[in-house]
Amino acid sequence: MKPLPFKLPKTEASSFRLQVDEGTHFYDRLHYHPEWQLTAIDRGKGMLFLGNSFTRFEEGSVFLVGSNVPHLLKNDGEYFEPESPGVRATSIFFHRRSFGEGFFDLPEMKEINTLLKDAERGLWFLGVDRKVLKTRIESCLELKGIDLFQEFLSILSVLCKSDNFQFLNEKSFQAVKAEKDGQRLDRVFQYSFQHYSRNIELSEVAAIANFSVSQFCRYFKLHTRKTYFEYLTELRIEAACKLLTDPNQSIAQICYAVGFNNLSHFNRKFKKLKGVTPSQFRKAFSEVRTG
Repeated sequence: MKPLPFKLPKTEASSFRLQVDEGTHFYDRLHYHPEWQLTAIDRGKGMLFLGNSFTRFEEGSVFLVGSNVPHLLKNDGEYFEPESPGVRATSIFFHRRSFGEGFFDLPEMKEINTLLKDAERGLWFLGVDRKVLKTRIESCLELKGIDLFQEFLSILSVLCKSDNFQFLNEKSFQAVKAEKDGQRLDRVFQYSFQHYSRNIELSEVAAIANFSVSQFCRYFKLHTRKTYFEYLTELRIEAACKLLTDPNQSIAQICYAVGFNNLSHFNRKFKKLKGVTPSQFRKAFSEVRTG
């Protein structure tokens, strides 16, 4: 994939960066950076696109993005309205050379090196570990100096020992650094986010990327490891997951609202990607919500 390079401002107060993102919505352009990024969502809902996968994020979500892995956070539509409920996230950014050459090559860092390699697939933390990590990441904002450094290493230790996570991609994923191609692919993604609820022709998105249809199909498959329609189907299914949490909408209504024109096709694709039917997904969500 060829997204946009992104430079983080340096800080003189610490060898790694703590950042709070707060506003009406998160930065929603496909980008990458050499730093690893550990993020805890405090407020905000939407879709995380990381590598070549979609995952819905919400309050409490915690994930680790590998070095140079392309990603974006696309908030739900309500966050782009004048009365946005607002977003907030705390992130820790650190580079392989944050603590000097060779720090992560020390024998004591063996498990952490495995973690950093795994992060190339994107790591999504679950359950109790997610809650612990969110609290500890946010607590870093109150620390300085050696206390902050010790807490950071302790957080890395928690990450290494956790088995309560899932990979977001089947294989490691890193950006191929070409800014022009990054802008082209980002235009395709933004167009898809805006129009997935209706029928989209390949000729439309090919034109957005300034390609013929055949050129676009080869380009998209080469840089995302999937076809455009595979990508679009995943986008629609994640949008459906959000709507399924509203019991006032029927599954048929949701099917058509996210761009499918056949209910049985929607049900098949949903089960293939999520492992359950839309009805089972809705029931499971309802049971979790009611305790």
